[in-house]
Amino acid sequence: MNENATQNDAQEGAGPARPQPSGGPGPVARLRNYFFAGILVTAPVGITFLLAWKVIGFIDDSVTPLVPPVWNPETYLPFSVPGLGLVVSVVFLTLAGFIATGIAGRAIVRLGERLVAAVPVARSIYSWTKQVFETVLSQQSTAFNEVVLIEYPCRGVWAVGFITGQTVGEVQQLTAETVYNVFIPATPNPTTGFLLFIPDRDIHRLDMTVEEGIKLVISGGIVQPRQRNAEEVAARQQQIDGEPVGEHHGDKLGPLKRLRNYFFAGVLVIAPIGITIWIGWALVSWIDDQVIPFIPAQWNPETYLPFSLPGLGVLVVIFVLVAIGFLTAGLVGRNLVGLGERLLDRMPVIRGVYAAVKQVLETVLKEQSKAFRQVILIQYPRKESWAIGFVTGETVAHIQSQTAEDVVNVFLPTTPNPTSGFLLFVPRDEVQELTMTVEEGIKMVVSGGIVTPPARAEPADGRGDGDAEPKIAESA
Repeated sequence: MNENATQNDAQEGAGPARPQPSGGPGPVARLRNYFFAGILVTAPVGITFLLAWKVIGFIDDSVTPLVPPVWNPETYLPFSVPGLGLVVSVVFLTLAGFIATGIAGRAIVRLGERLVAAVPVARSIYSWTKQVFETVLSQQSTAFNEVVLIEYPCRGVWAVGFITGQTVGEVQQLTAETVYNVFIPATPNPTTGFLLFIPDRDIHRLDMTVEEGIKLVISGGIVQPRQRNAEEVAARQQQIDGEPVGEHHGDKLGPLKRLRNYFFAGVLVIAPIGITIWIGWALVSWIDDQVIPFIPAQWNPETYLPFSLPGLGVLVVIFVLVAIGFLTAGLVGRNLVGLGERLLDRMPVIRGVYAAVKQVLETVLKEQSKAFRQVILIQYPRKESWAIGFVTGETVAHIQSQTAEDVVNVFLPTTPNPTSGFLLFVPRDEVQELTMTVEEGIKMVVSGGIVTPPARAEPADGRGDGDAEPKIAESA
C-alpha cells in the first residue's frame, strides 16, 4: 500500500505525462521525404540530359553551318533538327576512316603531314595530338585504363591515381627500377593534377573501372564503387589486358565492328589536323581582332577588298615589332625608351607592373638565360617518387641564405595545364638533368606521360638526335 502511494506521489510530482510518439512521421516530415526522394530521382536524370544537350548543341552549332544548304534538312523543314551536327560528324569521320585505310587515302595523309611539318608551330601541335590520339584509341593501350592507389604526398597517406603507361626513355634510365607514369587528379576537377613516376612495387592496383575512379575523385570519396562478383572481376581483368570482352582474335569483323574501326580511324586522321587548324585559327583570329581595329582605314587592305584577310593582324604585329627593335637599337631609340621608362616610374601602380613584366621578359628572352632552358627530374613529393620540372634560374641570396644547401629554382607544372604549378627550391645535388628539350618536356607533361621522347643515347630507328621521334609510353 505504501509502495503504491509512493509511486502515485512520484508520478504527480513529475507533472503531466508526455505524449507518446505516433506510429509514423507527420505531414511536414512526409513532404520533406518526398522532396528529397524527388531530388534523388530527378537530379541525376536532369543533369545527364543537360550535359548531353550541351554537348549535342555545341557540336550542332559548330558543324551544322558547314553543311551545304541543299543537303541540310533544316532548309526544307520549319524546325531545327537536334543532333544533326552529331550525325554528320559521325558519318564524316567514318567515311574519312574508310578512305584513309586505302592506298590513296594513306598517300593523301602522308602529303598532308609533310605540309604540316613545314609549319614551325603547327607541326609540334599536330605531332603531339596525333601521338596522344594514337595511344589513347589503341586497343592495346592501357593509358588511363587502370586505377591505382599510391602513397601521396607522403608515406602513410594514400591517393587515387591513373596509370598512363610504363615509363620509357631517359626517365626510366635514371631510375634504378621499373616505374610507371601515374596521373594524380585533383578534386573535384580530375582534368588537372600531377604526373608522377612511381616504382611498380609502390603501386597498388584497384578493382574498379576508370569511371568509378573518376566518380570517387570528383565526389571527394562520397561515391564509393560497388563490390564485384567473380565474373565481373574476370571481365574487368580481360579488359585491362587489352582483350575485348566476349571477342576472339580469330573472329571475322562484322559490319558494325568494321564501321567502328573506320570511325576510330577517321578520328585518328581528322582529330589531330582539326585540332591543329582550330588552335591556329583561334590564335590568328584573336590577334586579328586585337590589331586590325588600330589600322587606319586608308592603310587597311580590307577597306578596298570585298573579303577579309586572315592573318593580317599577325603580319602587322611582326612588322611593328621588327621595326621597333630596329629603332631601339640606335641611340635615338634608346633615349626614347629611357624617357618612357622614367615616365612610367612616376606612376605608383604602373611602375610595379612594368618592372615585373620587363624583368621576366629580359630573363626569359636573353641568350644567356637559363630560365626554362633545362628539363630536370626531381623526387617529389617524397623519396622514390619522381616528377618532371623546369629550372627557372639561380636562387636569390634572400632564400639561399636560409637554406643549408645550395638550391636552384624549379618550376613544377601541373597536368595537362603546364602554365600552372609550384615554385620549388631544390638542392642542386638532388636535381637530375635530362637531355630532352623543353618542348619535349612540356609535351610529356601535357599528355600525362603518354608522349615520351626517346633517350638521346638511343636514337630511334638509327637516326640522328634531331630526327628521333617521341616514343609512346608502353602498355603496362
